[in-house]
Amino acid sequence: MNYDIKIKGELEKDGLIEFDRFNQITQNTKDIATKSLMLRLGGFSELTPSKIIKQALEIRLSNFTTPSRSESLITIDCDTFEKSLKDIQYNLFKPTEELLKLTPMALVIQSFSAALKEDGDKDNLDKPLLKSLLKFKKNFVTNKEVFSLSNRSSIPEIEIKKEDFKKIESLEDSIPAPSKVIINGKLDEMKYSKGKLVLITSDGNVNSFIKDNSIIDQIVNFMGKEITINGIGHFKPSGHLSFVEILEFFEPGKSDKIFSRRPIAMTTEQQILFHLKEGKNKNSLSKIIGKWPGDESDEEFEQLLKELD
Repeated sequence: MNYDIKIKGELEKDGLIEFDRFNQITQNTKDIATKSLMLRLGGFSELTPSKIIKQALEIRLSNFTTPSRSESLITIDCDTFEKSLKDIQYNLFKPTEELLKLTPMALVIQSFSAALKEDGDKDNLDKPLLKSLLKFKKNFVTNKEVFSLSNRSSIPEIEIKKEDFKKIESLEDSIPAPSKVIINGKLDEMKYSKGKLVLITSDGNVNSFIKDNSIIDQIVNFMGKEITINGIGHFKPSGHLSFVEILEFFEPGKSDKIFSRRPIAMTTEQQILFHLKEGKNKNSLSKIIGKWPGDESDEEFEQLLKELD
């Protein structure tokens, strides 16, 4: 499937691109595609792709033209994941039907759209991916240049201006700071790779990883068993948990069940929008318009959220 990266504006050298700049554009684009895919497959974007996944992320140069002295047009080609990821069987990597219809460049376009549009799906972003989007700013030579990414048909075109990166910076800054978490659940029976694990809780799966090799050797004995982990939780822009860096683990006691809920770090506004987005009680909005923010206590506000459920 063909995609276009169009650069227009005050270009140098009659639309031609110097090698170093071209290399930077391709590296930034590939990095965004890789992080976006790993986020959707494994729950956080800094997972290291396997050999099969690296092949699925191939982006090939098809053509380069200069339609005018103020335009550069890079045409590239890449395959849908339906062709390249269909044989992946790992529990951690379960491509959805929606993802299989996409391509590496489609993920790049969707990542920028999610970051720049008010109604963009922020759950398809995390802090490392946003940092990769910010690095794309280096590809701008002048303030008047505009990058357009498109595939001419199924995915809406996205235009990126240098000033747009202020919005991405603000979004990246708004992500809740990592915090200590304690979670109880069952360690999934799966093939683990380089410390990437999944904890099954009553509220869903929690992605996690371990840097300390000595912990990895010990925790494997808990595969398929209940366990309590203590670590650092990292969050998405929406406030939902992205992944947990495991610092220590231990056999759960009876009281540890209270820690089985996935932690969230949502602001008050995010909690309200999340409840409404989930479609819980379609007439709930009328209950809070003109009332929030108000003088209610934390307990009263929590009760209001419960009424939205």
